[in-house]
Amino acid sequence: MQSNENFKSLLKYITDGTKLNYQQSKQAFEIIMSGDATDSQISSFLTAIKMQEHNPIMIAAGAEILRYKCSKIKSKDNTIDVVGTGGDNLGTLNISTAVSFVIAGANIPVAKHGNYSATSKSGAANVLKSLSVNIDCDINVVEKCLHDIGICFLLAPKHHTAMKYVGKIRQEIGIRTIFNLLGPLSNPALVKKQLLGVYDKSLIIPFAESLKKLGSTHAWIVHGSDGLDEVTITGKTYCAQLKDNEITEFFIHPSDLNIPTAKINDIIGGEPDENAKEIIALLNGKKSVFRDVVILNSASALLATGNASDLEEAATKSIQSIDNGKALEKLNMLIKMTNN
Repeated sequence: MQSNENFKSLLKYITDGTKLNYQQSKQAFEIIMSGDATDSQISSFLTAIKMQEHNPIMIAAGAEILRYKCSKIKSKDNTIDVVGTGGDNLGTLNISTAVSFVIAGANIPVAKHGNYSATSKSGAANVLKSLSVNIDCDINVVEKCLHDIGICFLLAPKHHTAMKYVGKIRQEIGIRTIFNLLGPLSNPALVKKQLLGVYDKSLIIPFAESLKKLGSTHAWIVHGSDGLDEVTITGKTYCAQLKDNEITEFFIHPSDLNIPTAKINDIIGGEPDENAKEIIALLNGKKSVFRDVVILNSASALLATGNASDLEEAATKSIQSIDNGKALEKLNMLIKMTNN
């Protein structure tokens, strides 16, 4: 009862136009994720903060509570995640999923956090299922995959059970809410190194500041000039780098790696089985625009997380991972271990 009264007070602050501080924000999310707020209160809260500009304090607080509540796995300090917010509505091939195998093939552990698709035909979970990865295996198997073969998939609903308190409400109100932003920041392996794509350029700095608050050490937050929540192959990608507790802004372009620009239609995907076939072809060495964009993103991920000194070295490592069969080997090992 006391929690509910506290939430009413916090709700009054927000609807009066006041921004909550970090502790107040954490308190609000703690009450929501513990089931102590009513549906109408949660709906009011989500709508009210939607009317405010993106607030890194609120975003970081929500992610901290989600991390605290989730079913965690242990990971090494050099483990990374490659993830996007989704919501770019472009329906591309599963770039970050393919990148995860390339990075793992370069001997960098990857804890890939993801879900079923909400805005496209094929999310990470959908395509991995089509690739015969058992995405519903026990959490202890997920952890074993990360430690023994250097890659795992963390299916968000299995790890974030506290999200049950907001799922129905999010569907009913039918608008993007802050919870669309928290997933990529709430990896259950508590990684501190990320390549993170966002669907809106205005989110780049708030996400960088949120990751800084959450203790990340190396990260790039990226948004393509075409709207892609990945490093794009059609032109510029706007980036913010978090390194040594400092945030810097810049952009990269495919020409930085002598990769020709392409049209967005060249990397549009389809159903999960179609996207899975493209990933298999890529990992078997097929030359294509998909390969180009995966190399560009893999190189960005390696550089962003401190695993290369420059983009050219990072690209070389990415190409080697594909061409020497290591990336494909990681996929096959993940299939085998998750289905044992």
